[in-house]
Amino acid sequence: MRKGVSTSIIRSDPHLLTTLPDADLYELGFFKREDLGTILSFFKNKKFGVHTPFIYRYVYHPAPTSLNIKERSDTFSINRKCAELSKKIRAEYMVVHFPNAFQKESWLPIYREVESEFCNLSTLIPIRIENIYGNDHFHEAKDYKFFLENTNSTMCVDIGHLLIDSELYGFSPVNFVELLSDKISEFHIYYADLETYKVCHHAPWGNSKRFREILNFIKDMNVDFVIEPTTECKNGLERLLKYWREL
Repeated sequence: MRKGVSTSIIRSDPHLLTTLPDADLYELGFFKREDLGTILSFFKNKKFGVHTPFIYRYVYHPAPTSLNIKERSDTFSINRKCAELSKKIRAEYMVVHFPNAFQKESWLPIYREVESEFCNLSTLIPIRIENIYGNDHFHEAKDYKFFLENTNSTMCVDIGHLLIDSELYGFSPVNFVELLSDKISEFHIYYADLETYKVCHHAPWGNSKRFREILNFIKDMNVDFVIEPTTECKNGLERLLKYWREL
């Protein structure tokens, strides 16, 4: 087990790098290109992974399963650039959102193309697939397991996204994690539900029964636990830090 921190906790502000909690691992989020030198200097002797798009930006919201080829190609292009840079700066891994969020139409006709793209991506750097929310045709554990096996990737289970999907589709977060347990490399730890997400993108903590159950279920797993709260909501941050420190 390693305890990690996402730079989301400082809104990826390079001036606040020295305020990051001490951790075994850091996950580098959405910085500006001009900050790259400062970032690499600060993390030179630290272990880190990268979260796409890192210093790049998608023209569209990440759209790896969009039926619009222009949107899909933009996502693939940025992911490849980010993977190449991540390898160059010696990141341990790269986290990629998958599939599209709130996608109603079936994208299964382009499944093989998408799968091939991620197979190629995983030859550049170890890829961790982060579950997204609201994809009507891809949200079950078995969907992810099949995709992971065919793309030589592992799973970054985003607890907030998982809680939203469990709310939308009525499944158990614990069962989801249990079915994927041999494929999981990482958890993103923060709280979300459909209402909270409108106010706090990544709330540090929540009091729902499902949140308590999933945190208790995963606490002894030998994976990376990366806290990923965002700065717009501070309430509950100490409780998140307490859980993380006591792992």
